[in-house]
Order: sequence, then C-alpha cells, then structure tokens
Amino acid sequence: MEASALFERFENNVDTIARHLKNGVDIRTTPYHISMPLEVRMLYDILRHVGVELNSTKEGFEAFTEFETQYRQDAKRLSDAIYKILQDKHAYMKTPQGTVLLKEHLIRRLEYFNEIAHSMEVIARWQQLGSPVQYNYPFLNK
Repeated sequence: MEASALFERFENNVDTIARHLKNGVDIRTTPYHISMPLEVRMLYDILRHVGVELNSTKEGFEAFTEFETQYRQDAKRLSDAIYKILQDKHAYMKTPQGTVLLKEHLIRRLEYFNEIAHSMEVIARWQQLGSPVQYNYPFLNK
C-alpha cells in the first residue's frame, strides 16, 4: 500500500484498534501486547524529529490506549506532523540498526497499524462466528 493511502487510513486504523481493544476482542494468541508498545514508542521517536513531544508511560495495550488518547486530543497537529515527514525525502534518524530515512521508518509504523487493524477485524469476525481458538496453548486456559 502506498504511503498516501496508509496516511489516509491511519485515523481509521487507530479507531479500529481502539474499538476492538475496548470491546475485549480475544487477542491472547497474538504477540500484540509485546509489539504494540514498541511500535508506539518508535512512532513517538519519529514524531520527535518534527517537534511533537509525546511520551509513553504505559506497557502492553495501555501504551496504545495512551497514544490513542493523545491522538484524539491533538489529531490535527499529529496528522500535520505525519504529513510533514511523508513529504520530506531527505530527513533521516539514527536507530540501533543504523541510519534510516525518517519517511521510510514512519511508513513501516503506518503499515504496522494498518496490519493490526486488519488482523483485529478478522479476529473479531472469527469470534462473532463462534470459531474455536486458533491455537490451544496450556497457559491460555488459566
């Protein structure tokens, strides 16, 4: 998906993820509780490069909920910051893996939120249809 399409869907993706988290969609068999806070922190790091200071103080899904609240409070400024990064073809940032283009780093975060929103839609549909849990791990039956 192109960056412009990912940007256009970003707010909808945030809404979708937040709705499913609030509705209690059973995502215990997914790694989202680990990956989501990392992705939120990386998004915060990217936004800092254009002067948007946001911080995550939560872990797990609460990190996303905290981001969603901050996004709702200042959606215009955050959307403008994301747009500004997508328009800049020369900005870069240092990461533990090396130097990367800021725009490419942001596109990966937008893709992540798009994929998570889609996955949550699918999982919610499975649960509505009464599908069995896809993986039967003993630690899930506690």
